[in-house]
Amino acid sequence: MTEPTMSLKKLQGKVAIVTGGATGIGEGTAHLFAQHGAHAVVIADVQDEKGRLVAALIGLDRCSYYHCDVADEEQVKAMVDWIMQTFGQLDIMFSNAGIASSSD
Repeated sequence: MTEPTMSLKKLQGKVAIVTGGATGIGEGTAHLFAQHGAHAVVIADVQDEKGRLVAALIGLDRCSYYHCDVADEEQVKAMVDWIMQTFGQLDIMFSNAGIASSSD
């Protein structure tokens, strides 16, 4: 096995959450996690339409969208509980959610 092939399997079997995964850096990270073999990538965001689209583009066999406002502790707990019940593990937490504002 060559080095590039091995590097593509670094996340084989891992389950990851990517907050803010519907756009930008989070979206790119979700794609990379899947490319590197992650068994499941959960995009946690409040942008439902965009998040579902990203999950579909990655492939619903390995990526899910979960509506979660990370500013709400109860929503975060519910998401982690769902992941543990669904996948039985959580290996990676990529905290990327943020608030963007425009200066008028």
